[in-house]
Amino acid sequence: MLIVNKKYKDAFFISAEKEKGKKVFVEEDDNAILGRLRDEAAEYRCEEHDGKRMECTLLFDDISSWWQVLTLGIPDEISGKADVMITTKEDLIAKTLLLQLPEMSHNSASKEHTLSSSFLFLDREPQYRNSNKTVHLVIFGSTAMAEALAINTAFIAHYPNYCRDNRLRTRITLIDNDIFSFRNHMQQRYRHLFEHSYHRSLNLDEREPHCVLHRPMYEGKRKDFVDIEWEFVKADASNDAVRQKLSEWATTDTQQLTVAVCGSNPNSNATTALTLPDELNANNIPVLFQTFGSPHFNFSANRNIIPFSEEICDISTLHTLKQMAMRVNYIYNHCYSLAPEEPVTAPNDINLVKMERQWAELTSFGKRYSNVLNSMTLATKMHSVGLTVEDWKAYYALSKEEIDTLSEVEHNRWSVEELLLGYRPVTDEEQAAVDQDINLKRKLRDRKIHYDLRAFSDLREDATGKNVAVYDKALTQGIPLILKTCTTD
Repeated sequence: MLIVNKKYKDAFFISAEKEKGKKVFVEEDDNAILGRLRDEAAEYRCEEHDGKRMECTLLFDDISSWWQVLTLGIPDEISGKADVMITTKEDLIAKTLLLQLPEMSHNSASKEHTLSSSFLFLDREPQYRNSNKTVHLVIFGSTAMAEALAINTAFIAHYPNYCRDNRLRTRITLIDNDIFSFRNHMQQRYRHLFEHSYHRSLNLDEREPHCVLHRPMYEGKRKDFVDIEWEFVKADASNDAVRQKLSEWATTDTQQLTVAVCGSNPNSNATTALTLPDELNANNIPVLFQTFGSPHFNFSANRNIIPFSEEICDISTLHTLKQMAMRVNYIYNHCYSLAPEEPVTAPNDINLVKMERQWAELTSFGKRYSNVLNSMTLATKMHSVGLTVEDWKAYYALSKEEIDTLSEVEHNRWSVEELLLGYRPVTDEEQAAVDQDINLKRKLRDRKIHYDLRAFSDLREDATGKNVAVYDKALTQGIPLILKTCTTD
């Protein structure tokens, strides 16, 4: 079932879902979408559908609606009946640009899966633990597309070399003449992430520009644990200082640069993309620009120029993520059930019937979506240890060294996820209280205060007696198994 804002009722990717026989409800606005979800859930009877929840995708118009559901969740009485995925047009575009996923039949018992193509442009070279390069995404614009691309990058762009050297963070640079209003909006919406991140602001309209640096709240008191940094630059693509920096970034051997032009005017976006410094084309730096529909202009002479629009969207991207998330949840449950004295191992296989039962028992929208966010990074992690999509087709056992490294990457990814979802670390006083009584940990978590938001090396035992790092290790061990069950020989 799809419930969509009327703005997208005629979108081709909605028409494609109708052709598949999907039920589509078109609503007046985003609030009405949630009203429809509530009404449909009230009428739905799981016992009449073999105990299964109804599958439902919400397509909002405003990214604020997406953010509110992501951070506030969905009431359990609705979430218990509806398996909900949420998106906006811009969010779906961003996921299509950034993610590498298997194409699945979406029947979890089926093995008729193939590999999808992907842009995979952020980490074109694997970001090994000993690499000195960092991923750098430069976004022109202060639009919903710019925000969706930036936030999805923050969800997925986590790499092993930061574990070796905390200075090697992924950088997201946003450039626009109205960037400070956009920055303030981002910092209000994602407050806890920005409180605990390095971010810089620079106004190139000033006679003597100077950089204003924000440092993480606990810098110098706790070990750094946020591997994303931000830069907000008030300027446009014609600014000489911006062009000089782009030229330097395109030719340095310490960055993997990608540029995305996400302004509100498609013709201006094309002009900007085609007139960036020659060094970007010479070094084959990907330059993506947002357009509307399929452009018929000839970009063959500029191999690095990539137009994109809603025409790359496919709702099945979300279905694939859900199937992968179910497998992530299965492996987490396996690890959680282990006794403290048992060795940390992923299961030997995934029982699909049991997997679906466990997913059905997971009624919290927030916990389900956390598994979705984990699944978004599986291919990136495999790529970071030199494994390509071809390696997904056969079971591949990660080495102990790879597991140890990727487990820390997973914790860093999870930390950014939780900060984006509105959680914050404990204060010194709250930490001392939990150290005295571990049962307080859950009570604080219910208030979106998380004891585990800390550096990987500082993780501690939970109520089961296990150091919580074991969950990261088990999930990491299970990555090849998850991907294998999602692909075909």
